[in-house]
Amino acid sequence: MNLGSKRVLVTGGTGGIGLALADALTALGATVVTCGRSAAGPLAVRADLAVPGEAARVVAEAVERLGGLDVVVANAGVQYPTPLTLGPDPEVLGRARQEIGVNLASVVELAAAAWPHLAAAAPGGPPRAAFVAVTSALAYAPKQSAPVYCATKAAVHILLESLRHQARSTSPGVRVQEVVLPLVDTAMTAGREGPTRKIGPAEAAGAIVRGLVRGRPVVAVGATRALLALLRLAPPVGRRVLRDG
Repeated sequence: MNLGSKRVLVTGGTGGIGLALADALTALGATVVTCGRSAAGPLAVRADLAVPGEAARVVAEAVERLGGLDVVVANAGVQYPTPLTLGPDPEVLGRARQEIGVNLASVVELAAAAWPHLAAAAPGGPPRAAFVAVTSALAYAPKQSAPVYCATKAAVHILLESLRHQARSTSPGVRVQEVVLPLVDTAMTAGREGPTRKIGPAEAAGAIVRGLVRGRPVVAVGATRALLALLRLAPPVGRRVLRDG
């Protein structure tokens, strides 16, 4: 896919990976609308994707500003430690509901709201539009400290597989892609360590752009390539690697 002149929506695009991705796409000639809870600027939409209806509103505003949509990247995400085995703590459960809202429910809503515009941008023929969502190696094997985050990313992985099947029959011009990221050095991961080194937001954004250009259904970034291979070849070992990450 040639990204020059594409009309792109990136959620969670006002910081971290999303901001770096918006900058990288803009440098290639794309026009990018972003959204976030602290959004500012003519091409940024202030929104809280944990709230039902916000993702659809963001799509509508992006379409109005861009005149359509060619690419949507569902990048927004939150992660909290969730000690569910210690009993029903209202604060913990509130954070869990936010994780489900931002990481999963908003992606479902985003897909439904964006699809008619993506299909209109690529009516048949080779794929010229794309719906992309960011997951994690934790979608394939969870860690103990963040069960809800891991569950939402696993759900998005399956959601994308199903959307890919739907797109083949209803909108073949729309490609569905999953970006599987390793630990990235952002505000969300401050103070956290994993089994591999953190990569920077710019490095993650560059990998996402290359994945968009190449069109692979699953774009495994950095150490996730080895981790996913390990999970295929020796699942118990791979799960132990990620369990305490």
